[in-house]
Amino acid sequence: MPSFGSLNTAFSGMNAQRRVLDVTAHNIANARTEGYHRQRAELVPLGRTNTTDVFSGRTQSFGVDVAGVTRAYDELLAARAMREESARGATDLLSTSMNTVESLFPEPTDLGLANQLDEFWNSFTDLANDPGSLSARTQLLENAQTLTTSLNRTADQLQEIADSSRTRMGTLATEVNDLADQISNLNRQIATSSDGDLDLLDQRGMLVGRMANLTGAVARPNDSGTIDIFLNGRAIVSNTIVQRVDVTTGVLTWQSDGAAVNPSSGEAQALTAVITDVVPRYRTMLDGVAASLVTSVNALHSVGYDQGGTTGRNFFDPAGTTAATIALSVDVNGLPANIAAGAPVLPGPTAPGPLDGEQARRMAALADSPTGADTAYQSLITTLAVETRAATTRATIQGRVADRAVRDADSVGSVSIDEEMANLTAAQRAFEANARVITAIDDMLGFLIERTGVVGR
Repeated sequence: MPSFGSLNTAFSGMNAQRRVLDVTAHNIANARTEGYHRQRAELVPLGRTNTTDVFSGRTQSFGVDVAGVTRAYDELLAARAMREESARGATDLLSTSMNTVESLFPEPTDLGLANQLDEFWNSFTDLANDPGSLSARTQLLENAQTLTTSLNRTADQLQEIADSSRTRMGTLATEVNDLADQISNLNRQIATSSDGDLDLLDQRGMLVGRMANLTGAVARPNDSGTIDIFLNGRAIVSNTIVQRVDVTTGVLTWQSDGAAVNPSSGEAQALTAVITDVVPRYRTMLDGVAASLVTSVNALHSVGYDQGGTTGRNFFDPAGTTAATIALSVDVNGLPANIAAGAPVLPGPTAPGPLDGEQARRMAALADSPTGADTAYQSLITTLAVETRAATTRATIQGRVADRAVRDADSVGSVSIDEEMANLTAAQRAFEANARVITAIDDMLGFLIERTGVVGR
């Protein structure tokens, strides 16, 4: 004969399946929520327990209980995905920056500095062939002006890349500080939550992932459920305490003592490389091209003779030896007759005259100098091409690695609608079955109550 203990067993089953339905509905509702991890109600049997039966005294009942709700989360896979995503952020940004730098040097095209250098040296050859030609002299000045303007513009554009990187670094620092505050607040809520809100853990995971993408941050869990966040070994979040970062110097530093953060990965690492290495290095190489032009051409031009027989004139401004400052000297700017095409001596101690063109020919020969501007520029272009290609290749490879790591992590915690629908149907049937048990017991007890004492009347 069924007892009231059986009613308790069926009732516990209904309660448990109701909780399963709640969790399943929560999973379905968040199937497309970024950062959400699938949750599961963990059921455990109650085993035999002594209960008081109205008619038969002490009896035994069974049942089920919800031990808790867990989330599908693999800490190792999640950490790997976060690390690879952080590296992807660094390689992607560096690749983009290198391609931007490369776009400033459109080689090999008619717009490139290599072509402008060729036209500049060819103008000296044309002048050497016809030293008295005003058009040849004017064309030389035009080509020289085009060359110096291109060098000035390229130097300014390189500086713009560095400036935009500094601006982005400032925005990044603001975002990092904001993320640190949010993680600290979530740490506080999670530590004071009695049941450890799983949704809060997912929210915090999203914030940590974003900080890792920006700075290469690493999270370390604590026993209390809180986490500490480290940037290159130093804590930016310690439980609920936050250390802020700053960009006063142009790169990330700790606000408390001004020490450099030196991010190990993420966008901050790439921005730091652009600001402190890439742009300064290519500016230096471009300055080498400009300095070689100024010193080598001036060295020959200053000892040559112009159209009027005057010597000692500079072709380029000797004070402008960088790509940003190179310019024609006041001696020749707008004054084609002042270009020194005549050699000082050929072959004896007496100059053969201002119109022999030999000095112009010597300046044209600088194009083939192993230490000249052309060689320096070729070295710059070769280095830039190799470095850009390598950065692009690394970004492509890292992207594939990161995609695989993210896919592996998502395979554990992502919500499958098909699976949840199957769970939903199973929970529904189990709930109905437990309800049917209660109905059956009720019918049997009702029959017993109604019929007891009337037999034999």
